[in-house]
Amino acid sequence: MAVNLPLRPAGRTMSTFSKIPWTLTIILYMVVVHFINIDMSGVAGYIFLVLCLVVLFFEFFKSGDVNEFAFLIDILSAVFALVVATVLMSYMIFALKETPTFFHWFGCAVILIDAVLSPFNSFRTALRNFGLGSPV
Repeated sequence: MAVNLPLRPAGRTMSTFSKIPWTLTIILYMVVVHFINIDMSGVAGYIFLVLCLVVLFFEFFKSGDVNEFAFLIDILSAVFALVVATVLMSYMIFALKETPTFFHWFGCAVILIDAVLSPFNSFRTALRNFGLGSPV
């Protein structure tokens, strides 16, 4: 018995939304705030929390695309962001002798959650799209 799988046209490209590694905006915000010497316990911290939640939503929404290239870019950007966040936190703790604040830990937690949940969401979406996700 043959199964017909709906496939996308080969010429279709990813949208601009899917190409942006959104987790790197979290890292960029933390680096810019650090170099400008803005205290994150005020308005800058609340903006950062909203940015983290928006990025987490965008990344989870973006990982629903099961295109092979989009999946590869999503996984690579999640791992890259995780490595960069780990390096920057280690540099902050060991070289600068600064104590990370709640906002630093929250940003790193969002990056870690993205690195774990994005492949899970992509796999779940692929199973659903192929009709393999639930028993009938």
